[in-house]
Amino acid sequence: MSVPEPRLPQPLEPLRTPQWLTEARRKAIHASFLVLPLQLLLEWLPWPRTRGEFRLLFLGLTAAAVGLDVLRIHERRVRTFFRLFFGGMIREHERTGLLGSTYLLLAALIAIEVFPQGVAAAALGFTVLGDAAGALVGRAWGRHKVFHKSLEGALGCLAACLAWAGFVAAVSPVPWPVVLAGAVVATLVEVLPIPLDDNLGITLAAGYTMRLLLG
Repeated sequence: MSVPEPRLPQPLEPLRTPQWLTEARRKAIHASFLVLPLQLLLEWLPWPRTRGEFRLLFLGLTAAAVGLDVLRIHERRVRTFFRLFFGGMIREHERTGLLGSTYLLLAALIAIEVFPQGVAAAALGFTVLGDAAGALVGRAWGRHKVFHKSLEGALGCLAACLAWAGFVAAVSPVPWPVVLAGAVVATLVEVLPIPLDDNLGITLAAGYTMRLLLG
């Protein structure tokens, strides 16, 4: 009887696991927030355009998100709805706290208040794309641990941040060396075990780095 040849691992096989698919759905929602930094950079929609309009938009979205989180945590029917539709995508710590999307909107509100518009857009893009790429690459191919994450995930995060940095440098007045520094800082914050939600930590650290370099 012939012995069957050992089955070779398929490079895309990790993308078919239930855990990765759940993470991909979560990060697809996360990635949809890219519309915010794109509007800050390109102003391709008729509203908002001025800093005051962006402030009003982000304030309204943040207030609505916080209110929804409070209802989700304290009202059984709202909690049941979230569990039915988003159950697998909600992290354990989010069940009794703010969702990552709420932190991202809060980060956007702070960024538009304290950073120039191009810097705010760059920092938010690092948060949206870098965090998503790091999580998806790390969950699929992460093998070498770095703190509680993986080297592969960190490289995925860096690649996404560098791509976004190149785009920002091409369409905004923020110089390439400045957004490059922001990309590196964003990656470091994403990897390091900082006791702060990544959506806030990446946005603020990368934003302040770029603001300081601009002088």
